[in-house]
Amino acid sequence: MDRSAEGRIQEDGEEIAEARILAAAAQLIAEEGFGRMKIGGVCARSGYARSVVFQHFGDKDGLGRRLVEHAVEEFTNVYSEAVAARTGAATATPMDMLRALLDIIFELIRTMPTLNQAFLVLWGDAAAEYSGLRGALTEADRRFRFAIAQTVASGVADGSITGVHDPDSYASALLAQLRGISMQALIDPDGVDLRGLRTELERGVDRLSAGFRGSL
Repeated sequence: MDRSAEGRIQEDGEEIAEARILAAAAQLIAEEGFGRMKIGGVCARSGYARSVVFQHFGDKDGLGRRLVEHAVEEFTNVYSEAVAARTGAATATPMDMLRALLDIIFELIRTMPTLNQAFLVLWGDAAAEYSGLRGALTEADRRFRFAIAQTVASGVADGSITGVHDPDSYASALLAQLRGISMQALIDPDGVDLRGLRTELERGVDRLSAGFRGSL
């Protein structure tokens, strides 16, 4: 690493340097996709030398994998905030957690922050057979499905959720719906009725409640 790069890191700090590089990468991925993103572009947008990027992430795929991890970390934080917003000081029930999940997903779809957009672009790119990020995105989705399944299984166990025979399959189906809506909103925002979609998904979640008395 050259002296100017080293000095910039010492001035900004390691965490700030990483955050700025990740933000630059997310912007470029959202704009042009991971395949077209160049390390030189990340350097130009972040203000850091190539040596700094390589020191932190190793290579382009390493940068992409870290961005996936960062997106998951940020989602975990905002989801926790959504749960707290629904429950306050009370202990969240499994139904609270599922409803909070819809709250935050639809808020992210509505606002489509750059990091969320970049994650969706990376997820689409992972369908390519030789994607270097498929493993990271597969792991992220498996963890997401597992968390949903655990929430549902907890509700089944305490009697607050009924009608679900396989929490793992329910989690896969719910994630498929949420991810599909997210991708549609990204590609064709004017062609997706988010309010109507949210209403339908909320009705579906409400029907899981043991106390549900509405009509089907």
